[in-house]
Formats: sequence, structure tokens, C-alpha cells
Amino acid sequence: MAEAERLPPPLPPRLDWFVHTQMGQLAQGSVPEWFHGAISREAAEDLLASEPLGSFLIRVSHSHVGYTLSYR
Repeated sequence: MAEAERLPPPLPPRLDWFVHTQMGQLAQGSVPEWFHGAISREAAEDLLASEPLGSFLIRVSHSHVGYTLSYR
């Protein structure tokens, strides 16, 4: 039981998917400037607030397995 107490909690399904199926592909090359990882919607909105219309970023979705496009 003591060993189980030291294990980190399991990742939410959306992050587990990203770590196990997507992260390796990103690690092979440079990360595009438009990819912002697992940031929240609010953080994405803050980042885009001062950018010109038409700006966008891609992030790991907080509500489902996959990606989300945030744009201004």
C-alpha cells in the first residue's frame, strides 16, 4: 500500500491521450509557435487579446480528447 501512495494520480483522459499519442511527435521537431499545450480557455483568450484579428492558437482541449482552436 505504501508503494501505491507514492504513485502520481492518473492523468485526465484528455492529457493521457496527449502524452501517450501526441507528445512524441512534438518532441521529434520544434514545437510550432501556434501550439500552446494544455492551457485553459481563459489563458488562450488572454494571450490572444492583444493580437491582431485573425490570430489563432491551438491547445489541448480541457473538455474532450483532442485539440481546440482559439482565434481572434
